[in-house]
Formats: sequence, C-alpha cells, structure tokens
Amino acid sequence: MYRSFNRKTTSRLSDPVRKAIKPALKTAVWFVSVMVPVSFAVTLMQHWGIMAHFAYYLEPVCRMFGLRGEAALVIITAALMNLYSVVAVIQSIPFTAREICIMALMGLLAHNLIVETLVQMKTGSSGLKMVSVRLAAAAAGGMFLNWALPEDNTITMHGIASGHLPLIEVMENWLTGTIWVTLKITCIIVSLNILQRILDEFGVMAILARWVAPLMRPMGLSKNAGFLWIIAYVVGLAYGAAILIEHRNENKISARDADYLNYHIGMSHSHIEDTAIFLAIGAGLLWITLPRIVLAIITVWIVKLFQKWAS
Repeated sequence: MYRSFNRKTTSRLSDPVRKAIKPALKTAVWFVSVMVPVSFAVTLMQHWGIMAHFAYYLEPVCRMFGLRGEAALVIITAALMNLYSVVAVIQSIPFTAREICIMALMGLLAHNLIVETLVQMKTGSSGLKMVSVRLAAAAAGGMFLNWALPEDNTITMHGIASGHLPLIEVMENWLTGTIWVTLKITCIIVSLNILQRILDEFGVMAILARWVAPLMRPMGLSKNAGFLWIIAYVVGLAYGAAILIEHRNENKISARDADYLNYHIGMSHSHIEDTAIFLAIGAGLLWITLPRIVLAIITVWIVKLFQKWAS
C-alpha cells in the first residue's frame, strides 16, 4: 500500500512537471525574443544620446509633475526598459527624495511597455488601450504626488559619475546583463508554470482562489482571476506571463475577465521586487504602493461603466 501510494504521488508530481516544461519554455523563448532586441536598441539610443535629446524637449512636461528636465530621461527609460535600468539612470543624476518618489510611482505605473504590452496582447487585450491607460495612470499618479508631497530641496542621491563609456564596454555590459536576465526569466517562468500545475493537481489553486475571491469583486474582477492576481502581485506581469497566457488559451478565464485583469495588473503588479528596488533609493513605501492599487481598481470600474454605457 505504501509503495502504491508513493507511486501515485510521484506520478501526480511528475506529470505536471512534464506537461509544464514545453509550454513554459515556448513562452520564455518568445519573451526573450522580444526583450533582447528592445533592450539592445534602447541601450544604443542611450549611448548615442538619442534618449537625452528627447528628454531635452520633454522638460516642459516634467514641470507638470514637479520634476526637472533631467527626469524626462528617467521616464523615457521606464517606458521602454525594466525598472533596474530606471534605478541606474536615477543614480547617475542628483535628485531630491521628493523627485525620486514621484519618478518611482510613475515608473511603476508605466514601465517596460513594449514587452509587457505584448504579453497582455497575447491574452487578448488591446495593446493601444493598455499603453494609453498605463501612461494616463502614470501622469495622474505623478500629478497627485506633486500635489500631495511636501516641498523638498534636499539632494539625497549624489549621482555616480561613470563617464562616457566606449561602445565596446557598453555592449559587453549589455551582453552580460542580458544573459543573466534571460536565465533568470527562463527559470522563473518554468518554475512558476510547474508550480501552478502542481498546485492545480493537488487542489491548492482552488483553495487560494477561494481565499482571495472576496477581494476580487470590490476590485471589479472575476473570482476566476484570483490566482492570476496573486501571481501578478508577487512575481509581476512579465514573469507570470506563461501562467496568464496558459489560462487564457485553456479558457480557464474568459476573454472579458482577462481583459479586466490586464487593466488592473498592468499598473499594479510585482509589489515585492519592484517596490523594493525603489525603497532602496529613498522612495516612500505608501506613496509608491497605495496609489497603484487605487488607480488599478478605479480604472477597472471606469472601463466597466464605460462599456455598460456604450452598449
């Protein structure tokens, strides 16, 4: 009996692992195929000063958020790349704690838009709507903090003078970072997919979904979105891509419910890692956390009301 139990348990563990690896690797390959060229192009744009040129003309816009013209480079970097790149730019320019907090919130609301929007499009959402909503939320969040935060002229980040590195060194740094990120993404996506299938096999997913179900309705989300909501909040939109895409492909969540979830998690995800990297450079926890959640909830309800009115 004991051996029979062990064989049954082993089979229940091995089958999800075997079924998870292929689709997870497929998603990881697709994700990396998008991320690498985008990252390469932006790195060259930064090196050649193209992004700094755009930033110069965006200075009047930055003033709306209580920021100096240099902040435009941070905002552009956030929109095109991951948040680690944003922190690197912030550390290279002297900013006040107030400016860092505003830029952190705006970056958290609208970052890595090309890659993350393509992930959302694979689950059926409109790329144009996702980008538009996240940019609007970033603008609203920036203006809110500009109004709510007290004035502060104290420079807390003194910058890291790195000089203008030779192109070969820039490319070496880019290649090293890209290899590390690629391995990290692949491991996370495969691990999450395996975990999700094992949890599903042993009924844990149903339990987790029931636990968070009471939170879904006030947020305007379906109870079927509970587990996906947890994944997005813990590991983020990009790293949870495999599970999000798989749930949609297997019709575990409807197209409309997936779309509502995308509106929410587009601007409110990865509340552990993404938040932590900005806390490390002086941003305030509540100022960069609560507005994201509130804006995400409000956005979903506005979308639902608009759709009801339009129909």
